[in-house]
Amino acid sequence: MSSKSEYIEVRSSGEVFPKNGSNTRTPYEHQKQAMNNLDCINDSSSYSTLVVLPTGGGKTYTASMWLLKNAIDNKKKILWIAHRQMLLDQAAESFQKFAYTEVIPHISSFRFRIVSGATSHDRAINIDKTDNLLIVSKDSIGRNLSNLDKWLAGENELYLIVDEAHHSTAKTYRKVID
Repeated sequence: MSSKSEYIEVRSSGEVFPKNGSNTRTPYEHQKQAMNNLDCINDSSSYSTLVVLPTGGGKTYTASMWLLKNAIDNKKKILWIAHRQMLLDQAAESFQKFAYTEVIPHISSFRFRIVSGATSHDRAINIDKTDNLLIVSKDSIGRNLSNLDKWLAGENELYLIVDEAHHSTAKTYRKVID
């Protein structure tokens, strides 16, 4: 995902400060259409949808760009769940790489945390109420729902993303979603 000109070191947690200016990556037409279609989420208090693009079609880029603009910039929390470490790192990289003031003009920064069993990632015990974006493995969060409950206490709205949604019917995913 990283180009040679812009490498993002994925850390387990931190604060992201938007870069000045505009994103140099222009979305393809199918990504623009997907982002426009996602806007229907803003018209409902409870809405579910899928971003369906072919392999290599830019699902992570499309979702992260839309979420930066519609969730992060509006100070809404995001819970991104995946089953593989590579998917966690890819999501974290995308949110950091495409955080530009043009996309998130109303905030000065946002906090993220990657939680999994990997030594390079954080632990659920360290989830902080001030984290805006949690990118978590389904197993780590599934074993630590009390930490998730604390993070969500008092929140009226959450953007929940299941990376590779076909896994969402599995027992651990259902437990976290419920």
